[in-house]
Amino acid sequence: MGHGKWSDDGFLDSLRAQGDPLADEAVLRLMAHREVRAVNEIFKTLRADDDPIPADAPEPFREFVEATRELPPGVDRDRLARGGHVFFLKHACSAAVAMLASSLPRGYAAPCLCEILSISRDLQKHPFQRLMGVIQLLVNVSNPGSFELDGKAIVTAQKLRLLHAGVRTMVPRFRPGYEERHGVPVNHEDMLATIMGFSYLVIEGIRRLGLSLSEAEAEDYYYLWSVYARMMGIPAEYIPANVAEAGEFYDSYVRRQDTGPVENPYGLVLTQDNIDMMQSLIPKPLRLVGFGFAPAIAMAELMTPQELARVGVRPIAGHRVIRTVFHLGLRLVQGAEDLPFSSRLAALIFQDMIDTSRDGEVTFCIPVTMAGLRGRSLE
Repeated sequence: MGHGKWSDDGFLDSLRAQGDPLADEAVLRLMAHREVRAVNEIFKTLRADDDPIPADAPEPFREFVEATRELPPGVDRDRLARGGHVFFLKHACSAAVAMLASSLPRGYAAPCLCEILSISRDLQKHPFQRLMGVIQLLVNVSNPGSFELDGKAIVTAQKLRLLHAGVRTMVPRFRPGYEERHGVPVNHEDMLATIMGFSYLVIEGIRRLGLSLSEAEAEDYYYLWSVYARMMGIPAEYIPANVAEAGEFYDSYVRRQDTGPVENPYGLVLTQDNIDMMQSLIPKPLRLVGFGFAPAIAMAELMTPQELARVGVRPIAGHRVIRTVFHLGLRLVQGAEDLPFSSRLAALIFQDMIDTSRDGEVTFCIPVTMAGLRGRSLE
């Protein structure tokens, strides 16, 4: 256990008491004037700087967008470029494997996250679309130009902040007593832990797989996501400054929030949903000859027995051929990712997957009803 503020329970408790006042005020004003639907209609078309805010957009929305559209002062744009284009698109496939088989299930060990995520269980209802939502966020944050004025990373952060504010209005109805048990819904500590799933846990996952990753690459990739955390409304002093501090924070989060399966039934359900989702991506002929075990094997390669036990997954013994194919495939992909054309190819493949599954970029909305949370209504 560390001795800095990232291991200080008093400091971390203070993060659990903080939400996003700017986004919360905007959503409450939109709800009071019945303007949520109008904003969700805008979200259907709003992508980046080539899609200006309509002149007749509701005032609370326009004010929120104006207040959150610029990067904080002092951001190193060269590091953003290296952390996005150079790192993610170089390690795109291995990063995606780490996200699916480690970051997501490790996050499901925390009841404070699972109680909210399980309200809609979108992962079970729309597994491939949920996967594409994760990939879309990775692409939006990592692409060149994403952090320019009104770029994709900034627009995505604005949408997610309003989405989270909508969720906070719903939690008291669907999870009574949540705040007494866990603090403010979607608080700073939980938001940081989620961002660690896209950053620190991806770095750790690639290393657990035994793939090459330099210290400079890791730090630049983490820096990218630390800037994104600031765009999500988290003050800089509440964000770990480097990979080492991120590791200390995440270890503290696990100590403070993770439980076993008995105390966290929602986590078991979400983990099984995640495994089912990964299995659904494997062609049926391969599943019939044993590759249906590949997701569980990948999780066992990326997670410790203790981490697996927290979400009710038992390590799978044997299946040497599948394990060999899994590692060989990752190493072949790692080698291909070093080729000059690979970064562009990876971007095209991911965007094509998103376009095929979603008819284009993922659409967010401000959920204030169950249908809205599941993406079935514009409110």
